[in-house]
Amino acid sequence: MTTGDLIAAEAAAAEQNPDAPIKAGSTITRGHSRARTLQVRLNDDELAALATLAAARGVPVSTLARDLLLGQLAAADTSTGP
Repeated sequence: MTTGDLIAAEAAAAEQNPDAPIKAGSTITRGHSRARTLQVRLNDDELAALATLAAARGVPVSTLARDLLLGQLAAADTSTGP
């Protein structure tokens, strides 16, 4: 199997399950489709709690914050109805 074949197979597998947990040893990088920045003010305890949870999940704090925010938005979309 060539490197290109391996990359193509991994990409196909990732597309089949986009919500799969991130594998150990994976590197998180910034996506290019997200061009806007949101600044959020947290107190020391709130930021520490977020950082602790992010570390436990093995993701950057910003990735966890975005995931939590988008999860709440998705839940709000389904609970408000038409």
